[in-house]
Amino acid sequence: MNKTDKYMVNIEIDIDCQELLDAIGLDYEVSEDDDTQNIIGLSLTEEEFQDVFETCQLTKANEVEFGTRLLNPELGEYCTKVTVLTPDNNVIIFK
Repeated sequence: MNKTDKYMVNIEIDIDCQELLDAIGLDYEVSEDDDTQNIIGLSLTEEEFQDVFETCQLTKANEVEFGTRLLNPELGEYCTKVTVLTPDNNVIIFK
């Protein structure tokens, strides 16, 4: 599978939970646009994307729900934005 077959997901998460990210060993970087946010980058296969995004009811589709599904419930509460770049270069944003 080449890189273009991946769904690239950026999760923006409040910097207040940085100690939690460090404790569980998640890689992140400080947002260039907002120094109160860290960004966690993930790469998902089509199957992983479907498991997380296509199984969520539309009424529950928001950044906290996807942060919870992708990370864990505690970190999900700190999520402020989830951005997905699809393999065909479409962008999906939840904030």
